[in-house]
Amino acid sequence: MGRKRTPGLRYRHGIWHIEKQINGVQIFESTGTKSLKEAQAQLAKRVEEIRLARVYGVRPRRHWRDAATKYLEEHQHKASIADYAMHLQQLDPYIGHLRLDRVHDGSLLVFIQARQSAGIRSKSINLALEVVRRILNLAARSWRDDNGLTWLATAPAITMLPITDARQSYPLSWDEQARFFPLLPGHLERMALFKVNTGTREQEVCQLRWEWEEQIPELGRSVFIIPGALVKNRRDRLVVLNDVALSVIDQCRGQHAEYVFTYRQRPIARMNNTGWAKAWKEAGLPTDEVFTRGPHNLKHTFGRRLRAAGVSLETRKVLLGHWNRDITTHYSAPELQELVDAANTVCRTKSGKTPALTLLKPKVYNPRQPSVLNFKQKRSSRL
Repeated sequence: MGRKRTPGLRYRHGIWHIEKQINGVQIFESTGTKSLKEAQAQLAKRVEEIRLARVYGVRPRRHWRDAATKYLEEHQHKASIADYAMHLQQLDPYIGHLRLDRVHDGSLLVFIQARQSAGIRSKSINLALEVVRRILNLAARSWRDDNGLTWLATAPAITMLPITDARQSYPLSWDEQARFFPLLPGHLERMALFKVNTGTREQEVCQLRWEWEEQIPELGRSVFIIPGALVKNRRDRLVVLNDVALSVIDQCRGQHAEYVFTYRQRPIARMNNTGWAKAWKEAGLPTDEVFTRGPHNLKHTFGRRLRAAGVSLETRKVLLGHWNRDITTHYSAPELQELVDAANTVCRTKSGKTPALTLLKPKVYNPRQPSVLNFKQKRSSRL
């Protein structure tokens, strides 16, 4: 019983907790230890930190791991929270133990070198560095303690790596699409056909829900409006359905009450899986390190085909989801009809005639045989 009456400490569920008012600051936190001696040492440290902050404006010593935890707790609503958690998990062995004011370009170098040695590309490493930059900026500008002090006095500049090893997109020709799509499993083929006719991103397709469908009575067809929380630019995404995309949607009706695209009555987490990779290879599409092989190529294919068909830049931006107005108040039925007509320019007619497109696709670079320009001009079939 005596342990429970230790001033400022309370023993609950096998752990000592700090419960004390220090210079007007109320502290309720776990010490994480069942040792009274260790708990008393932590309490004394917290008392001294608060005294120094109040009297001299000295910031408590916080570690990167504390800031990373706070960041995750405050950003649970973000659609990309899983990606943030992944990057922070990758960073933790290298900087998790460091004090927050000791995280900078120099201390991040070991992380960068380890990722490069593992064959990770610069763009992926930069995504993790962007999270570091964001957390440090929040610590210096927004996060404040009970004394009104920010977690950091100033945020150091975090330098991004130059992108010299990024893979290039690979828009498909009609012949390549005709070889590739039939090799995909049925559920992936439907998703790919929808994606290449709408310019949607992979997760926009995977998470597409029937409740987002909006009927346009004046046009006798529908569109989808994807909530901004699931869109890269965080704005509601208008998905215009051309005739092919609409036929895919109609094929999926009645298969699932909530999701448009499913497999065995379950939503599909990702398109870029082993089935995708196998079909890509069997179709004779490039598997070298120059080009990307994922579903995002279909978004580029849609964009290239729109441009080849003479669709204006502003209309292409709307169809690709790069820019959007307030959908519910600013798009009239005639404007939506214009978007449908533009999207239909990438549909093949019965004669198979569509605008031709010449694709410039670089060869694999060989440093032993340098050249000033190493491009092969590839004339695609009718795109």
